[in-house]
Amino acid sequence: MTQPLPQTATTDDLFEALVLNGVAPARMHGFTTEQVAQIHAQACANLEAGRYFEAADCGAWLVEEDPWEREHHLVLATALQHLGQWEAAARSFVQALLMKATDAHCAYRAGECLGAMGEFDDAREALETAIQLSWLDPVYEDVREAAQRRLDQIARLGA
Repeated sequence: MTQPLPQTATTDDLFEALVLNGVAPARMHGFTTEQVAQIHAQACANLEAGRYFEAADCGAWLVEEDPWEREHHLVLATALQHLGQWEAAARSFVQALLMKATDAHCAYRAGECLGAMGEFDDAREALETAIQLSWLDPVYEDVREAAQRRLDQIARLGA
């Protein structure tokens, strides 16, 4: 059964709904959980098909309308990275990392973006963080190896 929409007649009501109770704007705009999930699935399908502009559009909507869902930030970040929007992608990966601070993959992807921007000191820090985080979970072994390769590339560049 669908819960009733929160009252948002005043600024205080809106603050309480969004910030204190974590109600997503999509819910307040009348979108169901299923509809948001369908848009997320479409964004993922766009990524898989290489339709990065469409994936970024869906991802941006998802992040704006359901900002508490980490997977939405990852969809947006991945699309932006494929589009060469390094700074925006790095910020989205960092946002996702803040939502799960042990995700070595997010730190690695942020490091890739920072390196592409020529921010080698920050890239090195992100890649080193990815390596450290990778030791927490064996699933991240490939991330550890990739991050080390990126660090070696940066060192060869003399940056």
